[in-house]
Amino acid sequence: MTAAIVRRLLRLAVIVLIVTFTTFLLLDATPGDPAVWKLGINADPELLAQTRAELGLDRPLLVRYLDWLGDAARLDFGESFFTEVSSWTLIRRALPKTIELMVLAEIMALAISVPLAIAAARRPGSWIDRWSSGSAFALLALPAFILALYLSYVFAVRLGWFPTIVTDLPGLNEDPLENLRQMFLPALTLALNLVAVYLRLLRSDLIDTLQEDYVMLAQARGLGDRRIMWRHVLRPSSLNLTTAIGLNVAGLIGGALIVERFFAINGIGQLLIVSIVGKEFFVASAIVLLLTVAYVVVNFCVDLLYSVLDPRIRSGIR
Repeated sequence: MTAAIVRRLLRLAVIVLIVTFTTFLLLDATPGDPAVWKLGINADPELLAQTRAELGLDRPLLVRYLDWLGDAARLDFGESFFTEVSSWTLIRRALPKTIELMVLAEIMALAISVPLAIAAARRPGSWIDRWSSGSAFALLALPAFILALYLSYVFAVRLGWFPTIVTDLPGLNEDPLENLRQMFLPALTLALNLVAVYLRLLRSDLIDTLQEDYVMLAQARGLGDRRIMWRHVLRPSSLNLTTAIGLNVAGLIGGALIVERFFAINGIGQLLIVSIVGKEFFVASAIVLLLTVAYVVVNFCVDLLYSVLDPRIRSGIR
């Protein structure tokens, strides 16, 4: 187990190096000069050169990256070129909103997909099975921004139940009801795409598990359908669903970027876009580092959960 964890940590280190260096490389290749954007296009050339030197932009890319990497190893992720605020401070302000958005989306997706999958698997070919399958295919075909437009039109413009702009979001500890009301549409937009994936995966696995001998034996012993489903069928059928949840972390991050932009949420996605546009090497690289580590750690935890969900399967850490 210890050797497996060490190997996984080494893989994480390699992934972090590749992803963060690629971020530096791509930002350096994009057009624009942070010094010009900071001082203006009519700034004195000598002052521009001095500003570039102060920002470290006159040094080779590899030198800048290695300096940043050394500082990051000491948990110093540099400062914004324009605001001169530390990257970690900017991330700390934005991160809670993104985490809340992603957690709410996962909760909504599971709350919708699990009951529907159970109902469809218990009665294959019934109206609820056909309706849920058709809805899942429709949701898979719709991109996040189309869902956001439709939901905003129905629930915000026509009904007026929820806001379309979430720039002034209160904290959960300050006003939880207003916080959840403002986050409902963004979270639902993210959740609906997940529902389509989770519903199809879980329905298929539940139908297969219901054909197992031990399930038929439990039915022959007279156990109730509800007890059989929740105690003997759902857990071993959740392996693919658990994998999908881990893999969808990357999809949630990408979806959150679009949704935050649409609903004007000042989260990590919005901060990443602003950092890329402004060629904020340190801020963008710190965000990418955080997201990369989070993605790998979540999938590592998914591997560990396999042995809990099904004792026949030992940890998939290799």
